[in-house]
Amino acid sequence: MEGLRQKILLATSEEEVKKLVAEGKTYEFASVKTRNSWASAARRKSAGEKYVPTKTEKPKKKARRSR
Repeated sequence: MEGLRQKILLATSEEEVKKLVAEGKTYEFASVKTRNSWASAARRKSAGEKYVPTKTEKPKKKARRSR
């Protein structure tokens, strides 16, 4: 499942980006920070920046010391 930000970055046309940003404006409980991240993603997309999704690695747990 992709969030709106990922959908904006993966959009193929400027029209689709505008449609997704407009959709985000209808989200009632989205915070200002979230809305700003959508706008930022749309600006980066319109500037021609390519989005390459990366898989984040979880930090490895340290082994417990035995007593």
